[in-house]
Amino acid sequence: MKILVFSDSHGKSKYIDEALKIHGGVCDLVVFLGDGLSDIEYIKDKYPNLTFFAVKGNCDFFTGNYPSYSVLDLDGIKVLITHGHLFGAKSGYERLVYLALEKEADAVFFGHTHMPIDEIVECNDKQVHLFNPGSIGYGGTYGVVNTSGRVLVCSYGKI
Repeated sequence: MKILVFSDSHGKSKYIDEALKIHGGVCDLVVFLGDGLSDIEYIKDKYPNLTFFAVKGNCDFFTGNYPSYSVLDLDGIKVLITHGHLFGAKSGYERLVYLALEKEADAVFFGHTHMPIDEIVECNDKQVHLFNPGSIGYGGTYGVVNTSGRVLVCSYGKI
């Protein structure tokens, strides 16, 4: 499964569009991690053949009825998606890791910090994969995630 992961577009939907064009508009899923839900609404209309999941960020005051977090099953891998602001992402990742453990998630995709991160942390004898694609709006980075046989491989694209 190929997943494109975006966060923090902040009004710059054209960068999401450019990334989708780089990938030929072909992926199994698009995940948006907040702060630009109006951008993702525009992109959803432009690419009706793609499947989208999105969560609300701290700047998404009036856009749709999106959750603050959700858990997705990606080829048998449970992934918690959130913007991160409600869980102190700018101060550290502990609360994100504990939420992942509480929800029995294998990984957390989050945004908010505008800084890409791809690391695996251990807590209570369990591993949690933390992945932040950075900001598509203020840095031009996004995530390219592939899954196969319960293996999650995360990398970055750049506009």
